[in-house]
Formats: sequence, structure tokens, C-alpha cells
Amino acid sequence: MILPLAVDRILADRSRAELGRSVLTVSAPTGTHVVLGGHDPRGSADGYPIGVYAAPLPGADTSDSPARVPALQWLRTGWRLRAAAFHPTRPLLVLGTGSHDGGYFFEGELVLLDLATGEHRHLFEEGCRREVRSLEWTDAQTLRILLAPYDDWEDRAAWLEGHRVDLVRPDWRTVPARSVRHTELTGPRVPTSLPEPTPALAARDTDGPRPGEIRSLTVLPDGDILLTADHVLLERWSARGKRRWSIPADPDLGGGRTAVVLPERDSAWVEALGPWHGDSGTFLRIGLSDGTELDRRTTPGPASLVTTSEGPLLVPMRAGYGERSRSRFGHGPHAIFRDISGSSCVCDCPWDDDEDCDCRCTCPVCAVEGEDAEVWLTMVDAHRTGRPADLAFPAADRCRRLFPWSWEPGETHSGGPGVRAGETDLVMATVRHDGRVGLPVQGFVTRRSLAESSTGAPSWVFPVDRTPTALDIDPATGTVLVALGSGELIALEATTGTLLARGHVHVRGVPVVPTAVTVAGPGRILLGTSDGRVLITTAR
Repeated sequence: MILPLAVDRILADRSRAELGRSVLTVSAPTGTHVVLGGHDPRGSADGYPIGVYAAPLPGADTSDSPARVPALQWLRTGWRLRAAAFHPTRPLLVLGTGSHDGGYFFEGELVLLDLATGEHRHLFEEGCRREVRSLEWTDAQTLRILLAPYDDWEDRAAWLEGHRVDLVRPDWRTVPARSVRHTELTGPRVPTSLPEPTPALAARDTDGPRPGEIRSLTVLPDGDILLTADHVLLERWSARGKRRWSIPADPDLGGGRTAVVLPERDSAWVEALGPWHGDSGTFLRIGLSDGTELDRRTTPGPASLVTTSEGPLLVPMRAGYGERSRSRFGHGPHAIFRDISGSSCVCDCPWDDDEDCDCRCTCPVCAVEGEDAEVWLTMVDAHRTGRPADLAFPAADRCRRLFPWSWEPGETHSGGPGVRAGETDLVMATVRHDGRVGLPVQGFVTRRSLAESSTGAPSWVFPVDRTPTALDIDPATGTVLVALGSGELIALEATTGTLLARGHVHVRGVPVVPTAVTVAGPGRILLGTSDGRVLITTAR
């Protein structure tokens, strides 16, 4: 298998332009370019995206956004794009970024991008953070910069004035990273206005809000696809990319987390995302022919949908360590879930801000929580009585605890996605925690036997450095595909856990972040992304 996967087609695309908050049209020796800067859909934790695109030719159709054509260059910076200027004779682009930190300081950076090699260098020395408000090449050796003052402490004019600095270098192609010293950035204070980005060039979104992160993808027998997303409860798309119907997110319930089709294949139960720290679950049964709501079920405590050969079931499921710790398992006749002894804390304990109270208060529910709670991998035996459309919790005598969730005694592992492999095995993802906030997590993908005599000891463990967001298996090739929170996609051999390939998926020159992975056939893979796309990809 070769990664990144080849993107054959964008099946569903309700994303707006990846960029568009700052739109700068600048001239280069090779022609006019458009530089776009904006916000990542997942926030600024991984930086602000900046793309360089060729400007449309005179008379060309400009109804589509430049961000929907291939990016010539792509990078992320620590602050928003403020200014850009192409070198007058060399294939170099200098970028200025920055913003006010909300307190007193103006912060930013100066980045030099080599358009020939794709290399970019941060030029300010370590620890120097100056907001760049404008850039201009006065000649081939001189870059004129307008910098914001350090802060606005007792200096409201800092919003309207800046420092003009001329940086001179004999050859800007060879300027080392972090070589512009703090002492060079002094200059006369002159009037300046804050740069105002021009209106975004993206075409108007006629379909309402974008769906945000794709949460799940389900392939129906006729080839149609159901998707759930942050801002869409459920949508149905044809295999050719035509949207048949859509149910927008409810203001109170949010979008959809996952969908499970009933055996009759005429309807599906959908789990609503709900409040991040909600203490209940809401589930809607949707008719697949026209998207009509047929039924609704609300549970008194947090619960999730699980899949069995008899149809969807409910199981109690607390996230505990975040949204991604809700375990999802597919390709098996039995429901499997992360089972925690005791039930969720429902008291008004002031310390219970994460739904995991361990304060040992007098609440009888809290009394069974805390350090003594055990976490198990539990299986629900198949049972074909009753009506799946009724959506019920399985009887206690149908639930068998197989073995501890963590294979290492004393370690705390959260949940994650998983799939059945073969007749008796499970390939699952998990993340280890130590209870402290802000420390890096250690993720794992592992294979474990579900046989009655199994101790839960893994047959293999593959460590990953980010939280696994989605996982599926291609039975035809025995390949496990795992999406990570970093945007990377890895392929593992299902029997041995050997790494086959890893890489990022790009669309029009821009890396995307897979958040849902579904194998639709041998070598045919559906990817849902963090910005609302569904990609049809091929493993070659």
C-alpha cells in the first residue's frame, strides 16, 4: 500500500474555503499570486494555515475560491497573516504575521518562504515576537517592515502607530533561520493602520453552515452513504455525490455522532452529539427514504449506540477523558463496549466538572466511583428477540466482562475506535493517561483475542504519538487503517501489527485531517475530514 492515498474524487464537499480570513493579492516576478490566511477548523492549536495560489487569469471565472484550486505552497504559522511581499527578482515570499494577545502585547513573526524548494524559515531570533503590520521590498537587498509596538500598556497610540525598520541582506536566499536579532528591529515611529483583510473570495455558501468535522460514514447496500457531522445530524449522499436529503443540527442536540442502520434497512438510529458535558443521551430514529424523524429516545445517563447482528443497542458510556474516548467497534456480530463499574456521578458535587467525581462525598452514586472503579472490555451476547427499532439497553445477564481494558496493571487507558479481525480477535485503539492535565498522551493500536479463554494480553502493540480518531480494516488485504489527530494516516498489517505505510492525505495541495475512515471495498476507502469533506480514495 502507498500512502498518502490517492484521492479519486470528493464525494461530498460542504466546506467553505480552507482559508479566506485574510486575502492578499501580490505581484511576483512570475505573475500575480493570491496569498490566503485564515483559521484552522479545529482552532489555532496547530497554527494558522497560509496558502499561496496562482491568481486567475483576466476574464477567467472567479466564482470559485482560489482555495479550491491546487495550492502552490502551504504552511502554518503561529499568528494570523498580516502582510506578504514577493522578492523583486528571486522566487522568495516574505510573510508577516501577528495579533494582539488580548492583554497588553502585540506578537508575531517574520517568515521567509522559498517558492522553488518549499522551505520556510522563521527569521526573528528565538524569543523575539513582534507583530508585522506591513512589508515592502525597496530593492533586492532591502526589506522594509512596519512593526507594531511591543504593547499597548498606557499607550493607546500603539494601535495606530508602528516602527519602520529596513532590513538589509546581500542575498536573501541564504538568510539563516532565527538570524534577525532583536536589536535590529528598532526604527522611527510612524503612523500606521491595522491591516483590514479584504472580503473572502470563497463563493457564497448556499447550503447553510458547513457540517464541520465528519463523525461517521456508513455505506448502505445500494452504495449510498450516510454521514454524521458536528453541524449535521444525518445526511444521505448517492455514490455519485448527489445529496439526497439532510437533517441540520438541532440547536439543543448538536450534530450527529454515529448512525446504526436497522436490519430492515429502512431506518437508522442516530446518536446526537449533545452538550460536551451532558448527563444524558438523545437518540433519533430516521427514515432512510426521506430523512423523516420516526422516533426519539432520551436516556437518563450518558449512553452510546453499539452495533450487533440484531441491530443497534444502547450501552452506558462515559467519555471520561474527552470526546474521543467513546469506544466504537465494527464488523462483529456482538456489541463490545468500554464498561466501567458503577454509574456516572449525578450529584451536584462542585468538584464534578468532568463527570468523573472521586471526592468520596455522601452521594450513594459517587460512593461506587473513584479510584476503585474498574474498567473492562465487555461483550453483549447476540439475542434476536424484541424489536431493534425500540432501542433498549441489553439485559445484565447478556453482558459478559471479558478482561480489563488496559493490558498493563495499574495503567489508565481511555477508549477509542476498534474493529473485529477474523473470527475471534479485536483490533482496537486506546490512549494512556496518568490523570494529570496537559501532559502528552501515549496512544496505542493493539490486537487482542476475544476467545473465552483469553486473558486480554495483546498479540501486538503499535505505539502512536497522537490520539487515534478513526480506525477500520480492509478484510481483502488484511490492512488496518488508523487516522490520528495530527492528520496522519497509518496502515498496519492486521496479523502482526507491522507498519506498512504512513503519510498525510492532500486535497488540491492542502493537507486534510481525516476524522472518519470506512473501507467501502477492496482498496476503496472513504475518508471524512475535519472540514466537512468526504473523499473517495484508493490504496495502490
